[in-house]
Amino acid sequence: MKLVVRSILLLFVATSAFQVNAQRVAVSAALGGSAYYGDLIQGTPLLKQISPAFTLGGSYNFTEKIRVRATFSTLAIKGDDKDNSDIKFKNRNLNFKSNIWEFGVAAEYDFLNNFDNYAFTPYVFFGPGLFHFNPTTIDRFGNKVNLRDWGTEGQGLAAYPDRKPYKLTQLNLGFGGGIRVDVTESIQLGAELFIRKTFTDYLDDVSLNSYVDPMLFITQGNPYSQYVSFRGDEVGKSFSTTMPRGNPKNKDLFYSFQLKLTYKLLNVEWGGPLGFYGVGGGGVRNKVRTPRSVL
Repeated sequence: MKLVVRSILLLFVATSAFQVNAQRVAVSAALGGSAYYGDLIQGTPLLKQISPAFTLGGSYNFTEKIRVRATFSTLAIKGDDKDNSDIKFKNRNLNFKSNIWEFGVAAEYDFLNNFDNYAFTPYVFFGPGLFHFNPTTIDRFGNKVNLRDWGTEGQGLAAYPDRKPYKLTQLNLGFGGGIRVDVTESIQLGAELFIRKTFTDYLDDVSLNSYVDPMLFITQGNPYSQYVSFRGDEVGKSFSTTMPRGNPKNKDLFYSFQLKLTYKLLNVEWGGPLGFYGVGGGGVRNKVRTPRSVL
């Protein structure tokens, strides 16, 4: 929680510090949905597998088409074998949910010159992010549990010395694109798809394509772990070490699709105006730009 508070404060302090810029700086807020792609999703996520996503951001223009952006996002992901159509995954009967907190930076490029007579701007972006996740489930007894704590794939057992607990805070690579439409000189509305490629296969606590023998949990770890590792018995299936669990060859990813409101700070300038008035200078803005045409 401290990391979340610090990230929010950092974003707002950075934005306040840049408010001396008119044409170069913008702030934004976005709201939409998020989902993940991994071992518990077969095909395109269903509406019931989509969770809310909210993002605050700020950006600074280096040129008319290139800017750097910083975003802080809070979103959620989930998956449940009950939603899978394939019977072998229904019989696997695994599920999870996770809240995600993410801070990211990226370079953003506009395909159209934002300072010419265009009322809309398509763009793409790419950059790294730092995110925190923690997969949970509701066990057969009705309790909410943190899956990582129970080493469901043998993490921490003497029989598997190479299986280490995964880190809950990791790096990702974010990329995507969107479009912004001018409403006024200072306000833009748009839509954005934001994909995050991770370096972990444990967003859902599922990776290996085999199960740990329950006796190992009993003799080397915690007997409770067997109840959240194999859950096929909850739908009448007998334990088998060959029953499919996960696919370690593919890393997980998560993404969001959001409607975005952007507000450009027009009152003052820092770093010199862009394009329309030339370069250099600074100070309070005292000119009015000719509004761009509306399509």
